[in-house]
Amino acid sequence: MAPMARDMDERGCSLSWPDDSPGGTVLARTTRERTVVELHGEIDLAVVLATTPQLYALTVAAVPVLVADLRAVTFIDCSGLAMLVDVRSRVLAGGGEFTMVCADPKVLRLLKITGLTSVLAPVPELTEDTGHGTGTGVGREA
Repeated sequence: MAPMARDMDERGCSLSWPDDSPGGTVLARTTRERTVVELHGEIDLAVVLATTPQLYALTVAAVPVLVADLRAVTFIDCSGLAMLVDVRSRVLAGGGEFTMVCADPKVLRLLKITGLTSVLAPVPELTEDTGHGTGTGVGREA
């Protein structure tokens, strides 16, 4: 059962996710500096279809930095990878920055096999500086 959406967490960050997502969930929290999108569980076509409208809305938000956190992902298919590439493109087209956090060897291997390692440029952990132009994986299109 998917969690019920709340407006704010204990730190005052806004939270949102689909009320009835399939196998995986997507949680977004926004501060003044960045939006962190946490993907959990199995990210497949059903999750992509259920969450794409909310993710697209985040790409046009006023916060210029979007971090996709895949540390809790147990499975991701080609539709999930395509969604990440599309979200990254939308963020960069709007002049923002995109960073993907992932250290799972299986997901990293999939990125390498598909040739997306250089496109999505994963960083191993989420820190206060992740997505603020201080590490690899942060990009702006020229």
